[in-house]
Amino acid sequence: MHENTTITKQELAQKFVNYTSKNIFLTGKAGTGKTTLLHKLIQTTFKKALIVAPTGIAAINAGGVTIHSQFQLPFGAFLPEQAQQDIDHSAFSFHTPRTLTRQFNMPAKKRKVLQELELLIIDEVSMLRADLLDAIDFVLRHIRRNQQPFGGVQVLFIGDLSQLPPVVKPVEWQAMQRYYQSVFFFDALVLKRTELICIELDKIYRQDDRIFIDLLNNLRNNLITEAHRQLLQQYYKPGFEPKDGDGYITLTTHNAAATEINRRKLAALPEKIHVYSAAVDREFPEHTYPAEVSLELKKGAQIMFIKNDPSPDKRFFNGKLAYITQLDDDGIEVALDGSRERFLLEKYTWKNQRYTVNAVNNEINEEVIGTFTQYPVRLAWAITVHKSQGLTFEKAVLDVGNAFAPGQIYVALSRLTSLKGLVLTSMLANQNIDSDKSVALFHRKQAEAGDPAGRMDVDRLSFLKEYLLRAFDFGLMLYVWKNHVESYDADEQRSAKQKYKDWAWEIYKEVETLKVPADKFIWQLHSLFNDVATAGLVNVLARAEAAGNYFIPRLQTISDKVLDHLELVKTESKVKTYLGELLDAELAFHESIKKIEKAIALIKVQSTGGELEKDTLVSPVAEARRQQQMARALTIDGKEVLRGGDIRRAKKQKAPRIDTFEASFDLFKSGQSIQDIARERKLSVTTIEGHLCRYVANGSLEATELISKDELASLLAAFGGLETKKLSEIKDHVGQDYSYFVIKVALAHLEANPSVLD
Repeated sequence: MHENTTITKQELAQKFVNYTSKNIFLTGKAGTGKTTLLHKLIQTTFKKALIVAPTGIAAINAGGVTIHSQFQLPFGAFLPEQAQQDIDHSAFSFHTPRTLTRQFNMPAKKRKVLQELELLIIDEVSMLRADLLDAIDFVLRHIRRNQQPFGGVQVLFIGDLSQLPPVVKPVEWQAMQRYYQSVFFFDALVLKRTELICIELDKIYRQDDRIFIDLLNNLRNNLITEAHRQLLQQYYKPGFEPKDGDGYITLTTHNAAATEINRRKLAALPEKIHVYSAAVDREFPEHTYPAEVSLELKKGAQIMFIKNDPSPDKRFFNGKLAYITQLDDDGIEVALDGSRERFLLEKYTWKNQRYTVNAVNNEINEEVIGTFTQYPVRLAWAITVHKSQGLTFEKAVLDVGNAFAPGQIYVALSRLTSLKGLVLTSMLANQNIDSDKSVALFHRKQAEAGDPAGRMDVDRLSFLKEYLLRAFDFGLMLYVWKNHVESYDADEQRSAKQKYKDWAWEIYKEVETLKVPADKFIWQLHSLFNDVATAGLVNVLARAEAAGNYFIPRLQTISDKVLDHLELVKTESKVKTYLGELLDAELAFHESIKKIEKAIALIKVQSTGGELEKDTLVSPVAEARRQQQMARALTIDGKEVLRGGDIRRAKKQKAPRIDTFEASFDLFKSGQSIQDIARERKLSVTTIEGHLCRYVANGSLEATELISKDELASLLAAFGGLETKKLSEIKDHVGQDYSYFVIKVALAHLEANPSVLD
């Protein structure tokens, strides 16, 4: 097999995820790019994947869902066996395999996601408890009817164990310690039954100060010396109070302290306070709000961005400090710390999502079920260490003498780019600097295990073999159709499906006929892989392609027969349940075709040294054909579209959603004021103004219906000769007599009538 002579840790991690079935712990110091790699993996991997995290905020930031919601887990401890009699049941809430089984009531759609799952990504694993991981393992084995660890699903753990640890109450740990050596995920019982490959990213992008990097490394590995303590003492400045504009942010261990500092600083500013309300649409639980629902700001306030700039300009990043230079009901103008450039803030929309299985291609998709829209900033004279995870600061005042977890010190220090920006206002107690000893022991064991790169070829070859064997194993497909044939119950009088039993039996016999040569080919594959060490993958690829050419057209023909039959049946009455059963059964053929195509593509790229990504797997022609087929199958009489393939619980189409811009426009044209529209639609005045500006720009609304003729004329005259379209620069040019809204209306008029300046 082809392999590059040099490979980065990032590339190694991607190869282990994509081309092995091993469970992987991707770790690394703060600032080594773990989150960047996570996003790249989820965008490119050909495996059916989803992301979960221990907390709501972590899940939103990672683009996933919480562990408890995805796996339908109750809160409380999980004890891996029936609880002993001496455990006080009233002291804390706990669950066991027996109670979870008894209470388990997972919706069909979530079950389907877990049944199709190939890769589970768990982010922020420093906060993942060992018992919670065992609960995940139990649910996956239960749902997938597979007693392998995690039900045969590959798991990618991402995080830095030196950051914030799991939260366990003393009374919980008293019961848990009978089963677990520590609360950390790596001591879960499931990981004693499977191998964990550890890959540590080692290139630090946040810091380049060698002394500081060494300090952080030793702090992370519990190797702090007296010299390190003396180094930190040099930055101890009790009572230090940063001046406004100095660019310092204070990191505290408790939320109350950070809140008090921000309130005091905001109150000291003489300017008028402005409140900006977030727009929450549909499902977005309050405990997962990623920003302030009511953002209180003043001119001169020190703020911090809580998202990277999504625009091509990339003017700011998550954690970058800035100052408010102007603000009113129409918008917020800011200047970045260390820069004189001003620009208008734009709101950002966070998504709350859930995972579903696409009825057309059987892939796992993200479905947005709610949004939270707000300016992506927060007051930033102070912030808690917990909320600073993932952020980068050039200057910070650390008030962490009362740190209640070892990881807090490391998180706080590692937010800085260098020691130059560090100020300590409280002494660091020895016990607070030391990291957790169980974590340090785990890191040492992983270091002793050696570099996993040397075993890549063996693990990859094993994965390719298993993947190819599963692709040509038609046992599950035959099982699906056996169950389907047996569902034709003559006693079921209400359904019209009984007269089609012979048809179903013929389909079953065709599948049974295909399984015979498929089983023979599987035996050939065993022999072919025995020769890979000397012959390479050439012979395997040739035989796999020949087998694909034989089986895929035959599977496609049977799939077409089922969909044609569905077309014939769906005009009859009382057949909705039957149609749903047909769609579910047909997916077995489609999935087998995909598995064969994916397996052949895997062998091909491993023979040539290429990379396989999900965007290159399916040909546009095949995708278009499938879309067309399923659009027809999921439609009754060309009118009622049945959702998600679950035709059994089909509902009539909801009325089409009213365009939000059009709704505001119609209300304005009916005579309502902007303020009245905002109240009626429960939106901000600024949002309604933005809606109306759109109609000025397309010529549907006259600018003078929103602003006076004099204002429009004066602004158009002022625009002459201006080359910029930045609102902040235009406002500087025209003066403070014109609000941002008036300027935006004039710009929209100019867009609709570009010749007015000629």
